[in-house]
Amino acid sequence: MSFSSDVKKELSNITCDLCCLKAELYSIIKFKGKIKLSFSGLGISIETSLNALARRIVFLFKKLYNLKLDITAYKMQKLDKKTIYTLDVINGLDILKELEILNDDSSFNENINYNLFKNECCRSSIVRGAFLVQGSINNPEKSNYHLEITVADLDDAEFIKSILEDVQIFPKIINRKKGYVIYIKKSEQIGDFLKFVGAINSLFAFEDSRIKRDYSNYVNRIINCDIANEEKVLNSAKKQIAQIKYIKKYYGFVNLTQRLMDAVVLRSKFPDYSLADLSEQSLEVTGRYISKSGLSHCYKDLEKLYNEIKEKK
Repeated sequence: MSFSSDVKKELSNITCDLCCLKAELYSIIKFKGKIKLSFSGLGISIETSLNALARRIVFLFKKLYNLKLDITAYKMQKLDKKTIYTLDVINGLDILKELEILNDDSSFNENINYNLFKNECCRSSIVRGAFLVQGSINNPEKSNYHLEITVADLDDAEFIKSILEDVQIFPKIINRKKGYVIYIKKSEQIGDFLKFVGAINSLFAFEDSRIKRDYSNYVNRIINCDIANEEKVLNSAKKQIAQIKYIKKYYGFVNLTQRLMDAVVLRSKFPDYSLADLSEQSLEVTGRYISKSGLSHCYKDLEKLYNEIKEKK
């Protein structure tokens, strides 16, 4: 089961007040439900491939309206062969009007039913319902952080965005072929979203994966940095040794100052040491302490001498 399915499974088992359950059902019908006309009247049909969500929808209709749904299931023949659950309310006209999805004249109400979200506790319910039927979240262990909810109407997208912004979650909206996508890419904001909709266990799992992933990335950066620094030290030392050999062959050490000669001795004795390491060995080898900065100046002077000798040659 995917991480997204795990989140939805947890959300499908949340207990809350009746007002919040009604707000959640409104969101599910509005963003996923289909209104069908039959001989029995206007019906409601909702499809899902998640068993936990199907049970949640059955629970909502039973709890709020003491209504039993017709349920059919079929297995897809292609792709991953998921089982698709279709939940039907044969005559849902009264429910649609009460939720203000339909107007009194049975026409479709394009406006948001703000009466359902007067209470602060209900505001997370509409986001939870939208995520249950139209949302997804990437597995934090395997891919980039990404959470999204897709809706058909821009006003609906802006409404969900405004609810999240009220709790300091700042998603973005993009228009794609499948609709308007409200998405979040920042890991901290995704964590805040999971907390807001009530997926606490999923939040802990997400944060645990995020910490492990971030720590792994940090360690890799340190290792790569150390490797790069080590290569830089070795390349620099190799270059200095080559210049010292050239100076010895074509110039000799007799005319070198004591400080340059000390630098030559240190590099010759420790061909793979960094300047900091050479500085630590300087007192023992040469009888005087030479700082890292002092050694750097010495090798620059040796390089300058090397270039002058090459030009004369």
